Amino acid sequence: MKKKTALKSTGFVKRAFALICVLVLLTGCGGSAQSSTAESTAASETSDASSEPVTIRIGSGQTAQTLDVNNAYDGWYLIRFGLCQTLTKMNQDMTISGWLVEDDYSANEDNTVWTFHIKEGVKFSNGDELNAERVKSSLESLFEKSVRGPEYFEPAAIEADGLTLTITTKVPEPILPNKLADPLFSIIDTDADMSNMTEKGPVGTGPFVLESFDTTSFECVVKKNENYWGGEVKADRIDFYYTEEQTALTNALQTGEFDAVYNLSMADIGRFETDDNFTIVRTASGRTTHGFMNQNGPLADIALRQAILQNIDKETYCSVQLNGQYVPGKTLITSSADYGYDELTDPNSYNPENAVKLLDDAGYADIDGDGFRETPDGEPLDLKFIYYTGRPEQEILVQATAQEMAKIGIKITPDLKDTSTVMDKLSSGDYDLLCMSINVLNCADPENHMKTYFGQGGSYSTCGWNNPEFEELLTQLNTASDPQDRKDITKKAEQLLLDDAVCIFYCYPLMNFVTKKNVTGIESSPSDYYWVSEETAIS
Repeated sequence: MKKKTALKSTGFVKRAFALICVLVLLTGCGGSAQSSTAESTAASETSDASSEPVTIRIGSGQTAQTLDVNNAYDGWYLIRFGLCQTLTKMNQDMTISGWLVEDDYSANEDNTVWTFHIKEGVKFSNGDELNAERVKSSLESLFEKSVRGPEYFEPAAIEADGLTLTITTKVPEPILPNKLADPLFSIIDTDADMSNMTEKGPVGTGPFVLESFDTTSFECVVKKNENYWGGEVKADRIDFYYTEEQTALTNALQTGEFDAVYNLSMADIGRFETDDNFTIVRTASGRTTHGFMNQNGPLADIALRQAILQNIDKETYCSVQLNGQYVPGKTLITSSADYGYDELTDPNSYNPENAVKLLDDAGYADIDGDGFRETPDGEPLDLKFIYYTGRPEQEILVQATAQEMAKIGIKITPDLKDTSTVMDKLSSGDYDLLCMSINVLNCADPENHMKTYFGQGGSYSTCGWNNPEFEELLTQLNTASDPQDRKDITKKAEQLLLDDAVCIFYCYPLMNFVTKKNVTGIESSPSDYYWVSEETAIS
């Protein structure tokens, strides 16, 4: 057996650091009276050890719709809320290390047999010991119940012997440890009652256990796991609030109702940068804000897609409308990672004059004189652009796009939905245009993302695009073990997406957490998985 070293996005750390240096954590003098009062209140609460457990209150425009790890991407929140953990973990530099397993995992020569050693002393929150047999049962349950499992890998066999776990895969899997870091592979106790995971969640190994989950408001309250295996849990209780109203998140942080807010709006974050009652943690992420274009309708015409792409001024959107908090998009993969941002050619970069020519030449004309073009067949053209406000840039980008397209006669109607509805519409293909921010490097590698959103058979690949050359590249990528080979294959796949005008790659967000100064241990990471841990505390 040969020991495997975790793959990472070469250049990520260097380039991400340079990016963040422009937007470092800023502190200054002075603070609002409201914030000072809120801090005094929190300190008073903390000092009274005999009173109720101290609760940390975190606001977010993102949340789980259920606590079922198998449901869509809800497993992310089992990690974010501190309820579950995975066998491996993605680090700040996009490397992979053991979490529930030791770092000595290894594979055979063709990467089809992987061996992991479960850490001694790990316990589920109910006090039961974790061993390889329990991990085997958790993984087998996942592959039985989740449609997304096979998009990562397909096991031929999973074997358990004490604390030793062996996974044999049907095809070579050179980055299996990376894939196992995805929250979909959260390890849960399948011997516990799993009949109502939607509301009650699973039994995991994280530093917190569920106290309550409201299936209407999606508020989630967790409390200290008294059986936690990884050391003392510093926080008694954490209450996660959800609202997609960005103003409400900002106001609640300022008035002291929230102790921390995830991904505060770029329009509001400035007011906290010079207030020394708050701390801002920024991290370059693996996210790309996508504008999916559905080729099963009017956007099947590549001339129309090209015209739209060439009339989007990403530089201005990011510098002006998004207040410099985002990097203009070009390729599928963030500019902070070494996957071709500076090398690949965008044939549809900003060129509004040519966008008009494309439409004229293709026969799009304003026949009825209402200021908007009809299709070459004379049919009305009104493209619905679906988005949600849980990530604040999306409304700004969609509205800006609609305004700019109106100038060249393309009618786009923004269509605001809640996050869950947007996910459902992307899954079903019920959209013309759809905006979503997605972590392309969810495994510190883009393979899974390209399969899921652009490959044939992917659970969210509904835009109607099919390119055999792209499919062949995905096949090659799945088994490529050399890091440079993986990058080269990925760049070729990215260029095909650009050449075929498949998707709008608007921008690359910087993630942030804004917290009161007396809150520690809240994390903003490139993977965007980890929010709280045993170190999370309020003083």
